[in-house]
Amino acid sequence: MVGVRLQVLGVVLLGLLVSGGAGLLMHRVERDGAGQALDRRTAAAQDAVASATQRYVDALQLAAGGLEALSALDAAAFGTATQPLGQLWLPGATGVDYVVAVPDAGIAAAQASWRDRGATDLTLTAAPGNPVHYFAVLSRGLDTNAALPAGRDLMGVPQAGAAIERAERTGLPAASEPFVALRDADSSAEPQPQSVALVQRVVERRTGALRGYLQLTVRVQDFFGDTLRQPARELLEVGLAAYAGTELRTIATISGRGERRTDLHRTVEVQVADRQWQLRVAADSGALAGAGGHLDDGMFFGGAALTLVTALLVYTLATSRRRAEERVEEATAELRVAGATAKSQATLLSGVMDTIADGVAVIAGDGRAAWLNPTARAILGPDASQAPTSAWPELLDMREADGVTPYKSRNGVAGTESLVECVMAGRRIEIRLRTLLQDGEAPGAVAVMRDITDRHAAEEHLRSSEELLQLLLDGARDYAIYMLDPAGRIVSWSVNAERLNGYRSDETIGEDYALMFTPEDRERGLPARVLEQARELGRTEIDGPQVRKDGSRFWVHGLLSAVHEQDGSVRGFVNVSQDVTARKQADQIIARLNADLERRVAERTADLRRANAELESFSYSVSHDLRAPLRAVDGFARVLARDHEADLGEEGLRHVGRIRAGAQQMGELIDGLLAFSRLQRQELLSHRVPVAELVAEVWDQLAAERGDRAVELVVGELPDALGDPRLVRQVLANLLGNAVKYSRDVAAPRVEIGHKVTTGGEATYFVRDNGAGFDMRYAEKLFKVFQRLHRAEEFEGNGIGLALAHRIVDRHGGQIWADAAPGEGATFYFTLPVIAPAAISALEAVS
Repeated sequence: MVGVRLQVLGVVLLGLLVSGGAGLLMHRVERDGAGQALDRRTAAAQDAVASATQRYVDALQLAAGGLEALSALDAAAFGTATQPLGQLWLPGATGVDYVVAVPDAGIAAAQASWRDRGATDLTLTAAPGNPVHYFAVLSRGLDTNAALPAGRDLMGVPQAGAAIERAERTGLPAASEPFVALRDADSSAEPQPQSVALVQRVVERRTGALRGYLQLTVRVQDFFGDTLRQPARELLEVGLAAYAGTELRTIATISGRGERRTDLHRTVEVQVADRQWQLRVAADSGALAGAGGHLDDGMFFGGAALTLVTALLVYTLATSRRRAEERVEEATAELRVAGATAKSQATLLSGVMDTIADGVAVIAGDGRAAWLNPTARAILGPDASQAPTSAWPELLDMREADGVTPYKSRNGVAGTESLVECVMAGRRIEIRLRTLLQDGEAPGAVAVMRDITDRHAAEEHLRSSEELLQLLLDGARDYAIYMLDPAGRIVSWSVNAERLNGYRSDETIGEDYALMFTPEDRERGLPARVLEQARELGRTEIDGPQVRKDGSRFWVHGLLSAVHEQDGSVRGFVNVSQDVTARKQADQIIARLNADLERRVAERTADLRRANAELESFSYSVSHDLRAPLRAVDGFARVLARDHEADLGEEGLRHVGRIRAGAQQMGELIDGLLAFSRLQRQELLSHRVPVAELVAEVWDQLAAERGDRAVELVVGELPDALGDPRLVRQVLANLLGNAVKYSRDVAAPRVEIGHKVTTGGEATYFVRDNGAGFDMRYAEKLFKVFQRLHRAEEFEGNGIGLALAHRIVDRHGGQIWADAAPGEGATFYFTLPVIAPAAISALEAVS
């Protein structure tokens, strides 16, 4: 026996050594395969999230288009336009709101107006601190919870308010940063569910005037879990992150089953409306399907198994007699175990029959129930349980499946099986009856009874839902919608599909959907590839030419989505398509226009360079060639007045003084013109502008102009701006200088400077005085070079200051205007970009 054991041990050691080496070699190959498999899964998840979010945006735009087409918008019209959203597949969508912008002073009027339009219980509740409010005046819930009451001010949710402002500026759909919705604010879940808002402008289609905004609120975790149910299989961890300010925050996750290692990771970006989200994926390389098939483990364990089999064969051959004796002993033990198992299974069968939900009855040859399980006794009741089956129809008031016709007994042939449906004591029962022979006696039967009352009601509801869905599909005016079976054959065809493709429903049902593709695409096998992509990824986009029944071609953009059963198998496909031929043609026209525009911009840039060069030359000429003669005129006039004062007399001296004043004024005009010219070429800086500090400095410099006059200065709140501090200082100096100059004839001069709050990222500053004022009929001359509204004898000046201020504000992207009346003073307004307090420290750190 010792020799046999040594032989077996040698075989085992040699086999394990060879198997282990082969397994290590294959492990590296499988690791590379796992990385490639994860890349494919990550791309599939990325496409799934991008396609799903686009479907939400398309649904929002579809509802917004319905609102735009209405001549009058009220609560009833809003309900009609948004009703299809409740029937579409939009997991996570909690509600849709119609939002209007209302200023502080118009809240009461807006509330009364919308109550007259059907929102009878509407109460507008404004969030403090905002001059303009975005009120949700109409709301519809899209999940099982009731809709939130209308009247909420979305400026109380900064993320939603910011998305509305972006949608207004761009005219395109906007997505908010993540936030906790009001319905989830009191949730006990940790962390609280995150939501995002998708916003679309609603305009009056005929005039293009803004009506309001349509906002769709989506709970991200519900949306994410449903969208990645199929693409996320085999992935242990999938996360979705979005920026909240500068912080990248995880807003939804999906975790795999069990505690396993995650040794592979991927991160990709996903475009959602006007924002970028981040998709993070982690997986176990050994659990990825198609990543190598565990060839390393199979190589090692297969070799080990082969080694053990060989060793076992050696050992068996050496000890065959002993093994035969042991086999006899094992067989005897198995017989004893089999007997015990049979007895246990009989007991188990009895327990199962007593607990199953179906009623089971064994009917003897005389028509009486030989055996009933508890469920059957409950269905039949005590009276019918003791009576023969021929008396059951009367005792149980049995009816046919229509619920009206009295039930007729069926006489079956021995060995046959039948399935009937009837109404028994007010409940709908399905009976599966099988007749049988029992040792040559009269035939009996086994009846299995199932209460299907609830299932029948559900099927009726489903049929009603399918009819409603078909109505919705036919009502989607701009979209052709049809459904396919797993093989790609058409099973449903909407009215708009008939309008778009030219085929009637009876011409397409049962046909391969490839008939819409062009012959070239069919030759390339494109329809089959599209189906396979939808089957693997859950959904895929279709963008290309298709052919109508009459042979004409058009460009279509659509989405083909796979519909899955609970076990993951594909039940069919849903195709939603739109004719985008006009849009494709418009894109081609825009591309040509862009090319032409770029050419014109290049030509205009060259012209501008030449103009700047000419302006430089002109400035040089003015600075050197014109100023010298003016200085000569002023100098000779001064010498003439000094050396020939007696000869000139009083009249001559007055003329000489006018000559000098004219020369000096001409010099000032040239200086102003040069400053105006240099301003256009001066580089524009972008720094924090401490407006309040600049006002204090400028006011100190105006002390000489104020003289001994007691000019009252009132300074309000002045937020810091973003721009060039030198140029903004010049604007303040011109406006404050004019306020001091034009109020010098007032008994109690007063100058006020402050700002008004705006919501567009700008601040409107103003400088107000109680001086001479001017006639607004001539206001268009204010900001032009050398244009003045007062005579030089009344107020000195060269007409350059306001032109310079206008040019500086315009270069900062702002506006400047005035409001005045003769004898009642003037107010000058100008706008500059403002910076948030959080960004001030960052600008200071950079500078």
